[in-house]
Amino acid sequence: MLKYFVCSLIIFFSFCSCGPSFPKETLVQDIEKLVKKESGVLPKVEIIKDTLYLDLEMENIVSLQSEVVAEAISSLQSAVFTITRIALSSDADIKIIVVTAYDPNFQVALRMFQNIDDVKSYFYQRISRSDYEQRQLIEMDNPETTKATVMDKHYITIEEFVSRLVISQLNMIGKTNPFIASILTALNLRYLYIDNDVVFLSSSGDDEILSSHYIKQLITNEFQKNIEKYKIETINSVIILDNENNSVLKLILK
Repeated sequence: MLKYFVCSLIIFFSFCSCGPSFPKETLVQDIEKLVKKESGVLPKVEIIKDTLYLDLEMENIVSLQSEVVAEAISSLQSAVFTITRIALSSDADIKIIVVTAYDPNFQVALRMFQNIDDVKSYFYQRISRSDYEQRQLIEMDNPETTKATVMDKHYITIEEFVSRLVISQLNMIGKTNPFIASILTALNLRYLYIDNDVVFLSSSGDDEILSSHYIKQLITNEFQKNIEKYKIETINSVIILDNENNSVLKLILK
């Protein structure tokens, strides 16, 4: 998907004009019109401060047939590119884009977050391609959390984006390391909220695994790396809660 997105945006940047092609006054209508035209899916758009949400209800996102799922993913890719292109061509102050594809019965949701400053930094060669790829944020929801995820619309701060990004990166590490994957799957780490300078995560895993030196160091390192990368001074620690909202682990980042 990333290769599709990068190549498409290269073409876009090559031909973009200086003035805004999509004025902020008609931004929602423009997005709905173009996304429907280019992806074939009827979108729902909502803007909260500088966070732009695009929801796509897709019946074929859940299927046993690989070609049906591939078609759904293709539509989602098209929607992600379209909305990012519009945001870059608008005079609206959009910082974070959240594209969510879900099935009508709320059994699964796939969310893709795009930080517009990351896109700009990559194309203006302020960051490398490998760095840009590491900033891709993807989340998957199960039947227990999908509906709440789709309904939740709020202003996403850079602190929240980075916290979610860390969990996404941990999951990506798990895909290349079977040992880590089994541990992270068992822990089921999820972002909850930020209170002052503390990030709260949830875990449904075993407390002993969570408190192991290896896992504590892995989570701490990922947070510290991204806090430094995004130059954030407002996150100092992480607290992980269990299913009963009891604190099971606290990590000091600074």
